[in-house]
Order: sequence, then C-alpha cells, then structure tokens
Amino acid sequence: MLRNEVQRKTGLTRKAMEYYEEKGLIKPHKFENGYRDYSEKDLEVLTKVSLLRKIGISLSEIEEAFSSDGASLSSILRRKQHRLEREEKRKEVLEAMIKGEKQELLDRKIAWIEAEESIYERLERAFPGYFGQMIFWAYQPFLKEPLEKEGEEAYAKYVAYLDALPAFTLTKEEQEYLDQVSASFDVETLRQVNQKKIDAIYNAEQWLEENKDTIARYESYKNSEEYQHSPMKGIQEKLQKFMLEHGYYETAIPLIRKFSKSYDAYYTQLLEADKKYADIKNTIR
Repeated sequence: MLRNEVQRKTGLTRKAMEYYEEKGLIKPHKFENGYRDYSEKDLEVLTKVSLLRKIGISLSEIEEAFSSDGASLSSILRRKQHRLEREEKRKEVLEAMIKGEKQELLDRKIAWIEAEESIYERLERAFPGYFGQMIFWAYQPFLKEPLEKEGEEAYAKYVAYLDALPAFTLTKEEQEYLDQVSASFDVETLRQVNQKKIDAIYNAEQWLEENKDTIARYESYKNSEEYQHSPMKGIQEKLQKFMLEHGYYETAIPLIRKFSKSYDAYYTQLLEADKKYADIKNTIR
C-alpha cells in the first residue's frame, strides 16, 4: 500500500515514517521513482509504534521490544511501573515538606528514593554543573543500576576524590559553547552515541573493518585547521590536562571498575580494542 494510506490508518507524519524506516523498524519496497510500497507487516509495526509513542514509550524501548519480538514489553512495563512508584514517592516527600512534617519522617522517605537511584543519578546530583556533565556522560550506559553494597566503599572514595579536586574552570565562551552543543543532544541521541561506542568495542574487528574510511576521515579532521582552532579542542585539552595533573586515570578508573561491573567488562574490552585500533591506524597512514 502507498504512504498516504498508511498515514491515514496510523496517523503518522511522513517524516515519522521516514525516521522509523531509517531506524530499521520497517522495510518498505522501494520503486525506482522513489515511491514506497508498505506491506501489511509494515502497517502492523507502525500502528504499534504509534500507540507505544502515545503512551510515552521511548524509541530505544520500542527498538528493544521489536528486536525481541515483543518479549521485552513486560520488562518495559515493569520499568514504567518502577518509575511511577519513584515519582509517587517523590510526590509524598514534597507533600510532607509542605505540611511541615518532622525531618525524621522526611529522611525515611528520602532513604527509600536514594536506595532506588541509579549510580548516574547519584553522581549527577552530587556534582551538578559543567564538571559533572563532562565527566559522567561518557559513563552513562554503565551507571544505570542502583549502587550495590559491595561497591559502596569504592563509590564513596570516588566521590571524595572528585570533591577534593580543585575547581575546573571554563571561560564564559566555553560555557556558552557547551550549552549550545548540549542543547542539540537530547537524551535519546546521547544514548545512541554511547550505544554505538559500546557496540564498536564489543565487535572491534568488524567495526574497524567496516569503518576504515570513517577512521581515516576522523584522523584527518583531528589534524585539520578547523579542529585545531575549534572551542571543542580547547575544552578537551583543558579537561585532559586537568585529569592528568590530578591523577584521574590512576585513581578514578580503578574505583569506577569496582562499583560498576558493566564498566569493568567494557574497560577490559577497551584495552583489547585499543591495540587493534592502533594497528589499523598504522595501516591507513
């Protein structure tokens, strides 16, 4: 069937259909003139996608559901229920504060919320502002779970280490640049960027082989006048220097590996992938 008919049945815009096709959720037949022929399966998928989006399911969760033939819908429901429970608990705390309840009661309610927080949420709350934003976003995929008891000591040492560091300062221009850049990266985009990075590490040989041209262009860009004089290069170099001067890699990375099992596994793969990346860089020079 043609796009107009699918749009009429699903209520989706043309741009939305193109986006879901780009994401691989549907695979219409393409004619030479650019028209698409959508199958009944495409219509079924788009109908479900439209419904799931209307009830607030994210695209990443929808992709997860379809990749598992719908088997993960139950786990998505559980996550939704969990988020709703947390929001209800936060509401209870706010209501208790408005009523002027005793601090002891507030502390008990807050303790439940903190126990359910992800490691990322804890760190983001502990270190608001540009410093936390620049440090933690790269670790986000590995800090989704609540802090486990065996990781509490390492986590406490990590927080204490970061808190003892001198202030990391950015110029007003650098702050404005980061605000501009981060404004164009929503949570979903950031998730996809991080997921691609993880996929590359766990399938290093295949990724490096498929992306030789991209790697070559990236290396060329890193040496270009445009990048050498860009605000991003200055910010990255400033952060890198700050980390090296204060022993971040020697102190912080081992601690993160202790309180995040997924990061520990990723880091092990990263070391292996770095060797392969160094080899391929030598072949494209």
